[in-house]
Amino acid sequence: MYILGALVALVWGLIIYRVYDSVGFGNDDAPAVALKPPKEAFNDYAFSADTTHLALNYRDPFSEEKIADTIARVKVSITKPRAEKKTVTMNWGFITYSGYINNPAGKKLLSVMHINGKAVTLTEGETNQKVKLLKNMRDSVKVSFEGKTKIISMHTLYS
Repeated sequence: MYILGALVALVWGLIIYRVYDSVGFGNDDAPAVALKPPKEAFNDYAFSADTTHLALNYRDPFSEEKIADTIARVKVSITKPRAEKKTVTMNWGFITYSGYINNPAGKKLLSVMHINGKAVTLTEGETNQKVKLLKNMRDSVKVSFEGKTKIISMHTLYS
């Protein structure tokens, strides 16, 4: 029992000594932070090895000697550019497709569309405000306006 008591006192003594020593109460003359060695002054006058090479394959700018022309001359004929057809892009934003209504009695689909801000229902082949509904594909419609056709997808409120 006495041996165990002595071992406990020894262990606690080592623990207290380590804590006391790490806090710094034990040695006041030692510096808290290790000092870095002073840096060596930069030597601006040191010579470094020259790694560049001069390419001396150009003509002397002060001589009057002409260098032979090595480029083959090609005769170029200039023609007027062709008149390109200017395609006018059309803004189809005034037509939106909102959905369809299934008519069980007539077996036809009524397409709900907005043309210039007005709600219109059309079946295939009908025309309203020069907009003709060519085909209803449920998720989109094929319409014709002034001789041009376009497929317009369903417009949802959350897209």
